[in-house]
Amino acid sequence: MAVDEIVEGKEYYLYKVHTDKRLGYEVYASWDYVRLAAYSTGGTPVVFEKDPNNSSQYYIRMTESNYSNHVYLTSDNKGWIYLDKKSEASRFCFFLDAWGRIKLWHYHGDADSKNFKLHGDKNWLAADGYMDDNGNIDRNLFQVEKA
Repeated sequence: MAVDEIVEGKEYYLYKVHTDKRLGYEVYASWDYVRLAAYSTGGTPVVFEKDPNNSSQYYIRMTESNYSNHVYLTSDNKGWIYLDKKSEASRFCFFLDAWGRIKLWHYHGDADSKNFKLHGDKNWLAADGYMDDNGNIDRNLFQVEKA
């Protein structure tokens, strides 16, 4: 069941809206990159941690990974999301609607230029969704459920 608020430190699953697929990770080029898991029993819980210097920004931590201490969502220079140490981690902003759907974006951009978007057959996660000049939105929404 979708949540109506996100509590810092609690574990949540992020499902792609209208599917039973959760975010998880897979090794690619010696790093864990974030993608949709194959089915609803897959996936990895995430924890939201407020940035102590800015209460509207969050670190997002997966509860496990293939590499010790590399559990924080991080955007590389092309926008792909992988897991790294907290010292290297990106910070993200979000808006949670009344139906438990979350719009996530990388804090370096505004809400309409660095949105979470899934790509390819494996549904790799990147922060390159956007809103074009006509108001068309190219991003993926996720539903937040308690782990």
